[in-house]
Amino acid sequence: MNTPAITITGSGTISAFIEGQVYTIDQSHPNYSKALEAIKAEDYIKFHDLVDLTRKVKHYLHQFGGQSIEINDGAITFNGEIIHNTLTERVINFMKQDLPVKPLLNFMVNLMNNPSNRAVQELYTFLDVGKLPITEDGCFLAFKNVRADFKDIHSGKFDNSVGKVCEMRRNAVCDDKDQTCSTGLHFCSIDYLPHFSDSNGGKTIVVKINPADVVSIPADYNNTKGRTCKYEVVAEHTDDWRSRIGRDNGFDSDLYSSDGGEYGDEDYEDEEEGNEL
Repeated sequence: MNTPAITITGSGTISAFIEGQVYTIDQSHPNYSKALEAIKAEDYIKFHDLVDLTRKVKHYLHQFGGQSIEINDGAITFNGEIIHNTLTERVINFMKQDLPVKPLLNFMVNLMNNPSNRAVQELYTFLDVGKLPITEDGCFLAFKNVRADFKDIHSGKFDNSVGKVCEMRRNAVCDDKDQTCSTGLHFCSIDYLPHFSDSNGGKTIVVKINPADVVSIPADYNNTKGRTCKYEVVAEHTDDWRSRIGRDNGFDSDLYSSDGGEYGDEDYEDEEEGNEL
């Protein structure tokens, strides 16, 4: 490494010229204190690593999940294609704050295996709005209300006990976001749970969903519910949110789906022909 040129202004801003690159950081940089110590120790390689938060991630991304993912000048490419959406913006933001990005990157790999362009563009915004967590392996957790016996509210045919995997044909799931109540395995954010009446003694479960299996995010309710072709039930959500909203359990005069849509007579058909599950 060539001899660097470094200065520190009266306000504490560090400006450095190292290996042809100019770096300027102030005290808002997450590694400012460590970078200052590296200068004192004349460890300019360490300074370079601390200041360029994307440097170590670039190497990690090259080998991630067997996919070619790179970050260059703030742009993220997947197999050579530039990707720009809410997810990529969050990855860059996490790197700037030196936060762990592995779950987000795993999520990106899974998401890019989704054949739906619409789902790819909309899903992370849904997670962001719904404040839903992303798992280490790049899946995400969401919520769903079910009957007291853990069967789905509408058909009563799907067992949603902990450990069960519920699945249906992907092409049987409605991919039209403007059809807010239609075919599919439904999931929602925690804020959406009170927006429907459920069965007497009903339960709430936590489901794990691979982004590749998400089909659509309905346009109503501000991006707080979605449809997928597959999920795994990982836990029962035992928080008694029902009592806090002052709503009695039990069906209203009309039957509602497990995600809030009112059913009409035309909906009482085979589960793969138009019912929410």
